[in-house]
Amino acid sequence: MLDVHGLRFDVRGWPEVAQEVVRDFLWFETNGDGPADVTVELQRGAPHWDGYGDLTAAFVTPRNVVYQNGSRTILDYFGRASAELDRAAARIVIRSEHPHLAHEAAYLFLLSRIGEHLDARGLPRLHALALSGPRGAICVLLPSGGGKSTLAVTALADERVKILAEDTPLLDSRGYVHPFPLRIGVNPTDAERMPQGSVRRIERMEFHDKLVLDLDGFRDRVEGSPQPMSDLIVGQRSLGRAGRLEPLPRRAAAGALLREGVVGVGVYQGMEFVLQRGMRDVAGKAGEALTRARCCAAAARRARVWRLTLGRDHASNWEALAPLLEP
Repeated sequence: MLDVHGLRFDVRGWPEVAQEVVRDFLWFETNGDGPADVTVELQRGAPHWDGYGDLTAAFVTPRNVVYQNGSRTILDYFGRASAELDRAAARIVIRSEHPHLAHEAAYLFLLSRIGEHLDARGLPRLHALALSGPRGAICVLLPSGGGKSTLAVTALADERVKILAEDTPLLDSRGYVHPFPLRIGVNPTDAERMPQGSVRRIERMEFHDKLVLDLDGFRDRVEGSPQPMSDLIVGQRSLGRAGRLEPLPRRAAAGALLREGVVGVGVYQGMEFVLQRGMRDVAGKAGEALTRARCCAAAARRARVWRLTLGRDHASNWEALAPLLEP
C-alpha cells in the first residue's frame, strides 16, 4: 500500500510490474490498515479493444489516445497497452504484454492522480531540485534536461545538505518546502558508483532508456521534514567551463515560479493538460492555479534569489553553490 499525504493506493496484479511501481514510490510505502482510495490493477496480456465498442477519440496526447465512455476513460498506448479508468469505482486496469510499458503507464497515472490530490490539499508541486541546507530549503529551478539530476547526485556525496526532492518538491502556503523523494535519474558513470542493486534501467515510451537510483540507494540522505524556503535559484546553462552564482532581486524569480510552479511546464500533466483539454476544462482549474500562485509567493517572500549559470565542469557548478551551504 502507498500513502501519499492521505491518498492511499493499492497496486496489485502482475507481480514483477507491481514491484517496480512500488519501488518508484518507496518513500510512501505503508503497512497501515484501511481501504485504498485508488486501486491500480496490472494485467498481463493483449488489450481487449473489441470490448470497448466503436468509441471515437475524445482527445490525443503525445503518449496516448483518450476515449470517454460515461464514467470510464480508456487510454490507448500506441496499440500496445490499454488503461481503463473507472472514476466511480476509483480503479484503473492497465493491460499489456510489455512489462515496461505497463510500468510506465502506471507510474504516469499515479503521478497525475497524486498531483490532483496534492493540489486539493494545498501542496502544489514545484519543478525543481530541492535541497535541505543550513538555513532551510534551497530550490534550483531548471527546465527538464537542464542539469537537476547531476546536481542531485553530487549533493548525495556532500554532508552539508540533504535531498528534499530531485524533481518535484511540494510547497505550502507558509513558504515551507515538503519532501517528495522519487527515483533519481543517473548517467552510466554515476551509476557505477552507486550501491549494488540500487540502480535499474527504465524503458520509456517516447524517450531513450533511463538509469534511475532507487530510494534504497539514498534513503539516509533524505530530509524527512518540511523546511522553510531559504534560497531560490534560477538556473541557466552555458557553454562556458565554470559555474557561477550571482544575486538577483526577488522579482527576478517571478517568471520561473510561474512557469515551474503555477503552470507546471516541467510537471507531468501540467502544460499537457492546457494544450489538450481545451479552455473550458482549463477554466475549471483556476482555483488550483490561485493556490499554486499563493504558495509560490509565500516561498518567494522567504527566499534570497540567485542566478546559477551552469558550465561544462560539474564540480565547478556544485562549488558555485558553496556560499549557500555554509551556516
